[in-house]
Amino acid sequence: MPFGPPPPPMAFSPLYRQPSPYYSPYPAQSTFLPPHVYLPQPPINVTTYNFAQPPAAPAPSPPHVNVPQPAMHAAPAPAPPLWFRTVTAANLDSEMGLIGEMMLQYPYVTIDVEFAGVVHHPPHTGRRPTPDEIYAAVKSNVDEVPAVQIGITLSDAEGNLPSSSRSPSSSEQEIAWEVVFSDFDASRDPHVVDSVEFLKNQGIDFDLARQIGVTSTAFGEKLLAIQPPQSRRDELTWSAFGGAYDMGYLVKMLTGGQPLPETRQQFMQLVKSRLGGGRIFDSKYLVEHDRQDLRNAGLRHTADVLGVRQQEGVKMLAGHKSVVAAAIFATIRSQGVDLLHEGVIDGIL
Repeated sequence: MPFGPPPPPMAFSPLYRQPSPYYSPYPAQSTFLPPHVYLPQPPINVTTYNFAQPPAAPAPSPPHVNVPQPAMHAAPAPAPPLWFRTVTAANLDSEMGLIGEMMLQYPYVTIDVEFAGVVHHPPHTGRRPTPDEIYAAVKSNVDEVPAVQIGITLSDAEGNLPSSSRSPSSSEQEIAWEVVFSDFDASRDPHVVDSVEFLKNQGIDFDLARQIGVTSTAFGEKLLAIQPPQSRRDELTWSAFGGAYDMGYLVKMLTGGQPLPETRQQFMQLVKSRLGGGRIFDSKYLVEHDRQDLRNAGLRHTADVLGVRQQEGVKMLAGHKSVVAAAIFATIRSQGVDLLHEGVIDGIL
C-alpha cells in the first residue's frame, strides 16, 4: 500500500489493465498508456507514472528470454528514475526528430526489441547448433513474427544519457525511448502463447497497440531519415545484448519489411550498410568473451554481477531493457574489456 493521503479516484487503463490517475491524449476507447513509460511534453499531452509506488511481483520470463541465475552477492543500489518517452503514430515525427538531434552528442545507440516468442528453432541434433543454423532460425522468426516494441537508449562515451528538464516531475531527468508497434496480431501472426501471455502480464494490450502504435516500416523510414549525414555516420556505435534478434528486426525495419538475407554473411553486410558504416557490438558476446562466470547469463544477472544499477518496479520491456543493455556496454568499456570484436553478434558470427 502507498503511504500518505489516499490518491484521487483512478480510471483503469485499457492498454495496461492497471489504474492510472493521469489524463491521456488518446480517444476514449484507448484512454491510457503504459504505467512504466512516459509520453513527451507539449505540444503532445503526456501520461506520467510515479516510480515511487511499490513494484509489482516479477512475472516469469518467456521462453525466448534467458532466465537469470541467482546472484551470490548484494544487488547494486537502485538507479534513479528515468523518463521513458513512448513513441506512437501520434508523435513519431517529433520523437524521432529529437532522437536525430541528439545522436551525434550521444552517439552510442543501444536497442532492444520485444517480439511474441521464438517459433522456429535450430535443429535438435544433440550438438551445439552452428552459426548458420542459428541464423536460419533467427531469419525464420524475424521474417514471420512481427516486432511488438523497440527500446532506444542514447548515451555518450562515459555512459551518460541525454536529459530533459521538461520531464513530468519538472526536474532534470535522463530519458530513453520505447516505440510501440501496431503490426502484431495474435489472431493472424505466428507466436508463442506463453510469450504473449508474458507480455500481457507485463502490461501490454495488443488491441490498443494496433490502434495507436506505429508500423515498423514507418519507424524504419524515420530512423533512416534522422541518421547523421553519410560523412558522419561512422561516428555512431550501435549495440545490443544478445543482439541477433535485435539487429535482425532492425534490419527488417530499415529495409521496408523485406525478408532477411539468406546467409549470415549477407546479413552482416546489410546491417553495416543500413547503419551507415557505424560500429556494431554485442555486449553479451563481449562479456562472455571476458568473463567465464557470465557465460549464458541473462541481462539482469549480467547487470547485477557488473554492478549496473537497475530501475525498481519497472516492467522488463524494450525501453528499460535497452537502458540496462546500454549501461552494461558502458561498464564493459570502462573496465577495458577487449572491444576488438566489432561486428560480432552473439551466436551467429
